[in-house]
Order: sequence, then C-alpha cells, then structure tokens
Amino acid sequence: MPLGTSLGARSESASPRAASGRFWAVVLAAAAGLFLLGFLIGWFAKPTDKNTSPSTHDDMSTAFMAEMKAENIKQFLHNFTQLPHLAGTKENMLLAQQVQAEWKKFGLDSVQLIHYDVLLSYPDDTKPNYISIIDEHGNEVFNTSLSEPPPPGYEAVRDVVPPYSAFSAQGMPEGELVYVNYARTEDFFTLERDMGINCTGKIVIARYGKIFRGNKVKNAELAGAKGIILYSDPADYCAPGVDPYPNGWNLPGGGAQRGNVLNLNGAGDPLTPGYPAKEYMYRLDKTNGLGLPKIPVHPIGYDDAESLLRNMGGEAPPHSSWKGNLNVSYNVGPGFTGNYSTRKVKMHIQSNNEVRRIYNVIGTIRGTVEPDRYIILGGHRDAWVFGGIDPQSGAAVVHEIVRSFGKLKEKGWRPRRTVIFASWDAEEFGLLGSTEWVEENAKVLQARGVAYINADSSVEGNYTLRVDCTPLMYSLVYSLTKKIPSPDEGFEGKSLYESWYKKNPSNEYKGVPRINKLGSGNDFEAFFQRLGIASGRARYSKNWDVEKYSSYPVYHSVYETYEIVEQFYDPTFKNHLTVAQVRGGLVFELANSVVLPFDCRDYASAVSNYAHIIYNLSRNHEEDLATYNVSFDALFSAVNNFTEVAASFHERLQQIDTNNLLAVRSLNDQLMFLERAFIDPLGLPGRPFYRHIIFAPSSHNKYAGESFPGIYDAMFDIESKADQREAWEEVKRQISIAAFTVQAAAETLKEVA
Repeated sequence: MPLGTSLGARSESASPRAASGRFWAVVLAAAAGLFLLGFLIGWFAKPTDKNTSPSTHDDMSTAFMAEMKAENIKQFLHNFTQLPHLAGTKENMLLAQQVQAEWKKFGLDSVQLIHYDVLLSYPDDTKPNYISIIDEHGNEVFNTSLSEPPPPGYEAVRDVVPPYSAFSAQGMPEGELVYVNYARTEDFFTLERDMGINCTGKIVIARYGKIFRGNKVKNAELAGAKGIILYSDPADYCAPGVDPYPNGWNLPGGGAQRGNVLNLNGAGDPLTPGYPAKEYMYRLDKTNGLGLPKIPVHPIGYDDAESLLRNMGGEAPPHSSWKGNLNVSYNVGPGFTGNYSTRKVKMHIQSNNEVRRIYNVIGTIRGTVEPDRYIILGGHRDAWVFGGIDPQSGAAVVHEIVRSFGKLKEKGWRPRRTVIFASWDAEEFGLLGSTEWVEENAKVLQARGVAYINADSSVEGNYTLRVDCTPLMYSLVYSLTKKIPSPDEGFEGKSLYESWYKKNPSNEYKGVPRINKLGSGNDFEAFFQRLGIASGRARYSKNWDVEKYSSYPVYHSVYETYEIVEQFYDPTFKNHLTVAQVRGGLVFELANSVVLPFDCRDYASAVSNYAHIIYNLSRNHEEDLATYNVSFDALFSAVNNFTEVAASFHERLQQIDTNNLLAVRSLNDQLMFLERAFIDPLGLPGRPFYRHIIFAPSSHNKYAGESFPGIYDAMFDIESKADQREAWEEVKRQISIAAFTVQAAAETLKEVA
C-alpha cells in the first residue's frame, strides 16, 4: 500500500548516514508528500473497493445471474438421479465424494466431508414388511404388495428400498380396523368425543395429507391404537384429469409414500439429542432414542388400501370431508361388515434401527471484508429412491449456484462475507445431517451466522413462486424478484414479482405477493428454530387454491424420476433456473451488500399482526379472560415499543456513512442479532429445541408454522382441560414470556449508548 511505502521510505531516509541538512529537508519533504499522497489514495480508494462500490456490486450481480444456465441444471439433475441415494448407503457416500470433487473443481476455497454416526432405519431384506387380512383361523386371505412396480427403464436398478415407515416399531399386532381420516388431532376428537369410538387396541388406517406423518403416528399412539397404516388416497395424490405415471404425473395405484415417522421436535439424532453425533459422544440406548414411535407403522398404495377398506363396517363417515375418491363407503368401523366380521387386520413389521455413518459436504468461499460473517446455502442430497424432485431438483440448483460463484471467483471476485455451501445427508431421516452440523458448530454459528437459505426441491408444481422466510427478508425477496424475469407463459417481458403477485397475492399485506411463515420439515429448522439465524426458502409451486391434492402426487415414491421432471414438471428447466436465480440472488445480496438487506420494520409489522391474531383467538373465551384476569396489554405494549424502535433504527440506517466500516459493522450486527433476540434459551414447553418465541412448527403439524406458539399451544383445546385455573395461568405465563421477548428484541435495536 502507498501508506506502507512512504513509511518505509521515511525510515530508510532517517539513517545516520545522511550527508547534509539540505538532503534531510528534501527527503523529509518528499516523504511527507508521498505519505500524504498515499493517505489520500488509500482514503479515496476505500469506497470504490470492488467489493463495496454500487457499480461493481450491480455488475457482478448481473454477471452472476447471467452465468447460471438451465441446461447445466438439467444435466446435473440427470446425473444425480440415475441411482438410489438412500442415507447411510455406499451410493450416497459416493455421491458425496463426487459433489466434493466437483465443488473443488468449481473453485471453492475448501470443500470438506464431515461425518456423523446417527440412528437410521431400514427394512429387513429377509423378512419383508406387509399387512394382511386374516380369517378367524389366522389364515392370510389378503396381503399387501411388497414393492412398487418399477417405472419404465428402471426395472434392472438394484437397491430400491421398498416402501416403509422409517423408525417404525417392530411388531405383528392384529385387531379390528378403524378408519381415522387424516389422523389429525381434530379427527380423533370427532371419533372419541362425537362418535364415541374408542381406538384402544385397534389398528387404525389413515390417509396421507394435511399434516406431517409423524404427527399422525403420535396421535394414533395417544388414542391407544396398537398400529397405524398410512395410505395415499386418490383424492389427495391424484390431480383430476391427469394419468398415472408414466403417461402422466399422478401416483399409480401401486405407488406408496416412504418417510420417517419420528417426533423429534428439533432434537436431531435420536441417540444424541442436543449434541453432535461424533465418535466421542455419549449415546442413549437404541430402544430409548428420542422421538421414536412405540407402535408399528406401514405405508401402502391406494390399490391395496381399497382392498382393506372395501368391507369396513361400523358407523358411516361423520362428514363428507372424511370421504376420499376410492370406490368404498369410508365407513369408520371398527372392524368389517356382515360376512367379513370375523376377519381382522394383521401388521408384519420387521424394520431395524441401526447406527450408520452419514456425510455432509461443506464448501467455503472466504469473504474479503468480513470473513467472520457467514451466509449459508444448504440443501440435502439423500433421497428415498431416485429423488427426481426431492431432493435432486434442489441439489442440481445448488450445484449450478456453486459453479457460478466459482466462475466469478475465477475472474478475481470475492464476496464481502464468507459463503458456505452445504450438501446435507439424512434429511429424510429427521433433518439429521444439518442438525448435527449445527449442533457441532453452534457457538460459531450463533456468533457469526447472518443468514441461511434452504434449497430442497426446486419444483413441486409449475404455477408460481412460493417463498417462506423470516420477516427480515421480505423486502429483500420483493426487490430481488423485481429484477428476475418471469418464466411464466403470458408474462413475457414482465418480472417474476409481477407474475408471483398476480397469481398469489398476500392475504395479510396489500399490494405484495404472499410469503409464508417458516414451519419445519426441512433443513432450515436447526438454524432458525434453535439458533435464531434468519432463514428463507423458495421453490416453484402449484396453485394451492385450485390444486387441492397434497404436495405433489409421486412424493417419496419410486416414480420420482428424472423423466417425470423432464417430461411433465419443467421440460425446459426454466423454472429451475428461476429458482436458482432467487436462491443464488439471495445469497449474493446477503454476502455482498455493504449494509445487510434486512428490514426490521417488516418484523414489527409481522409481530403486530401475529399479536392481533392470537388476541382475536383468545376472544373465543371472553368469559374466561375476565374470570382469570387474562390480559394481552403487556404484549401489545411491547409490540408498540418494538415498532417505534424499528422505525427509528431504520432512520439511522439511512443516515449511515458507508465509508465508516466500524459504524456499518455495528449496525449490521444489530440487524444480524435481531433474529437471535427472539430465542428463549429455555425453549417452548415440552419442546426445548424449538426456542423461537415468534415462530415454531405447529404442535399438530410439523410442516406448518405457528406464530406465538407458546400462547397458541396453551390455549389449544383449553375448554377440555380438567383444571381451568391452572390452564389459564399457563396462558398468562406464555403471554408474559412473549411480551418480555418482544421488548428485549426492541432493546437490541436501540442506539448504542
């Protein structure tokens, strides 16, 4: 630097060997001149540093967006979907090594394989899982399929795991069958309270959809069932007028949905809850792992389900909403009708839980100005079978984003902040790879984690964009999508923001597209719900108002192939490219903006909105609120304070001198730590790893987000609680915790004294 050069010249000139006073004067004047020149050059060069100047930022952003290509994503997806990549298998380890090698080739600074030894679950090859109908002599008169018919072209592929419910208890229970609709909390309330049907000692059958399958299993356990059968009803897994795969994208009758049935509530590996599953870590006994179901569970397709449900006896369904699209009565039971009344259902479940090694791939590009501030992009790599949509449509996009960042780095560019890329393992088994990594690195991430962007499936439909994120990112998402062209037909020359807003406007805020709350069921969980790191996710989705089927029809089946994506979901891969630009663009802006692109005023609006929602919910119990002296005043006061402080913080942010690096850093840290301020170290009641007071996965559906979850859960079904005073005291306690947390978060945004 010029500054160093002039100091060097000066110290050399000050040698005692100087010949005369005039020489001294000339040298000192020259040195002073050089010093001043160097100082001025250094000073004026600072704001035009290539990492911070607006023109360079925009130029590099444009170059980054232009670098990503749909054709590359297509090739990566094809490559990642030729074999099954089940967590804990050799194929998935080899894929991890391939990803590591390619990320190194793309030019990342470092790429490591990080392993953990976690509890996984697999069927027994020698004793297959199935369900039978047995007669009064115990003879099997009907058995469900042992596997799915393979899709065309995949008949010779080995190591396709048959449909199973990971972590199911072993057992061979037999009993009368009871149909429990979606096995939601309210479905069991209907059966028990309205219809007087007791599920104790029964085997229940539930259709997939509406809620996370682990919640269904937990509800069945609580109802006293001795086993649960899960099936995909055409009403939930077939779009009207569409053929089953391979002629269309619907689920064939022999297809079934694999999936884990844990209730971990954010704990990670069931044997090392709260701590990383490394070699040295103490482990619980395999039979006492956290969140493991106590009853056998098994998934079947709708062809087999029709055979089980065809002769159901007992009461008629209580409501038309309990009827699916099979050609059966949907009678609830218990047991079969008429001539079949002596028949029972028997489950044969022999799956085993075992500790196996999993591998995350972690790649890094070191930041220039703030290398100790991390932006993380992560998505999982493990699949139930081929993973055509889940997860490889996401993994292919991550791969192209990494390649594009590598191209920029090749040209001499580096981000302002450090970017970390992750290929997570064992997401399908309970978000294990990401959670173990967060547990191992929690101290560093709490201090340095700016944001986490999740990258699971890129497409679950082809209608419009779907975004779930922290309110801190709302304005960033909106401004970014205004710069990205819409891939939708009829929106040529228009922005993604315009097509998204037209197709899915917000219910909560006027004039903007809808953004959803973060729930769980994906790898952002430990970052957001446990550590309080601002998080977001984006993918292309269906029209949820019209397309009522669950997720997408072939979800977690053998039919999730490359071909179903290439032929039906996104033939040109234009939607994949758009999702890459959204995910990649978010990472670029977060890593490169001088001032973090978070807007705390949006958080204030959201918290105010949620406070009114929970208050309005409480007004269903006006008499009890008066009787037990329940008040929301403290919460509303805290929300008002937060709103005022957020507004004044935003004003200060507009006045900031971006050349004052210390001032920028100080305000950025206030923004970064705002999400952290909503974390309660004690966690939510009964769910210590869910620690965010504003957002948590719903206690009744892990996939859905709930706002002010502590208050919501305390009020849920409160009228049936035996001790009403105690129940309302808990509501008051939760309101006070929420009020304290919002007020404490406001304090973090105040001007530093």
